[in-house]
Amino acid sequence: MRYQTNDVFGVRSRLIASYIERDTVDQAFREALTDGNEVIVYGSSKQGKTSLILKNLSARDYVKVECSPQTAPVDIYKSILRQLDIRFVESETVESRTEDAAKASGGFKVKIPFFSDANAEIEALTKASSGVTHNVRYIEYNLELAQDVSEILKRYVVDRYLVLENFHYLSRDVQERLAYDLRVFQDQGIIFVILGIWREANRLVQFNGDLLDRITEIPVEPWLHEDFRRVIRKGSELLNVDFSQIEDLLIEASFDSIGVVQELCKSCCLAAKVEHTSPNRQIITIEHLKAATKKKSEEYGVRHIRNFESFVDIARKTSNQSGKLSLAFPYYFIRLLLTTDFTNIEQGLLRSRLLEEIRRLHHRPDDVRSGDLGAFLHNITQHQISKKIQPPFVDYDRGGKIMKIIDSSMYFFLRHCDRAAILEDIPNPFPHEGEELAGAASERQKHLF
Repeated sequence: MRYQTNDVFGVRSRLIASYIERDTVDQAFREALTDGNEVIVYGSSKQGKTSLILKNLSARDYVKVECSPQTAPVDIYKSILRQLDIRFVESETVESRTEDAAKASGGFKVKIPFFSDANAEIEALTKASSGVTHNVRYIEYNLELAQDVSEILKRYVVDRYLVLENFHYLSRDVQERLAYDLRVFQDQGIIFVILGIWREANRLVQFNGDLLDRITEIPVEPWLHEDFRRVIRKGSELLNVDFSQIEDLLIEASFDSIGVVQELCKSCCLAAKVEHTSPNRQIITIEHLKAATKKKSEEYGVRHIRNFESFVDIARKTSNQSGKLSLAFPYYFIRLLLTTDFTNIEQGLLRSRLLEEIRRLHHRPDDVRSGDLGAFLHNITQHQISKKIQPPFVDYDRGGKIMKIIDSSMYFFLRHCDRAAILEDIPNPFPHEGEELAGAASERQKHLF
């Protein structure tokens, strides 16, 4: 069988041919679907969350809602009902003198038609054109209430999983609300599968402790080197190529990211002019890997540099209360990211370390307080969303008090880019900070004499 390289390697919105199953992930996911708990699939971006769904569930097994920063719980529930073809009425108006219908309540209340409920309200819809009268029974539900939504789904005997993609894009308030709603759905046996970009366990339990033992979490990380080898070798067989000369180097360059492994493999094949299954065994060489590394570094760089610039884009203004200048945490955070030791970035940065390092870099270190930094870190995901940074590249684990990179391509980019050159191009909100520091030092010298 002949395969296209783009269908074997790379990051795609559909399942690729080099996908491999891992017992600690795929088998755990399948078991989680049957244990009655809500299912949370989490990990860094491009680490296989969506592919896990595509591999283990057919399209008829679930309905999916793509979350966005503007999505509210009621939007999710309306989308689910529409995709399940559950008819509901939000409002009705008289359209002609030959058709008359009562108005349903507006807002988030809806009326669901049923044909066998003696206690339901009866609404007559008279169609003069056909001369036929239909008696339809309606029950009113409030789609802002998880209990009402669960009753609708149970009544229609919905047996599909409800997948929420990009849960991390939702505002913190909406995430907290859904964490409470999940408790209701779990009681009714309605299973949600939530996909989110974060790296710590118990994210939703932090919002609602009652979810403990009611959700099953499936982390898609870590990927083992043996997993990467299986992916590379499976794809190699499909395309009739040989990565043996560079396999270890390619894996080492990926920084434990399956997304980077996939993209490097694809770029290596394309550099070797392999666009589909090769008729003869094609050797992938170190030169092909160098070309692929350069190509992917440039591609990732365009996005990450733009994200850095958006992240630090702040207005220089004074506080209404203290008159102090903005502390510009976004700028100093990116500055730290581009200057700190790479090993520290890989391990994650503790809040205490962040405070220490930002004070070291800051032009007003005495004004940098732990509480201010905490407020910045707690809102760091929302800050990225507001700057249209998608997906977010950094996340703060409140439980562990540690900042972690969650964009799996970021490590690869930071390792191969000129961090000093990028920092020079990042707009400094305080271009005269050196002069301010020098002036402050001069004043201190005067007081010494």
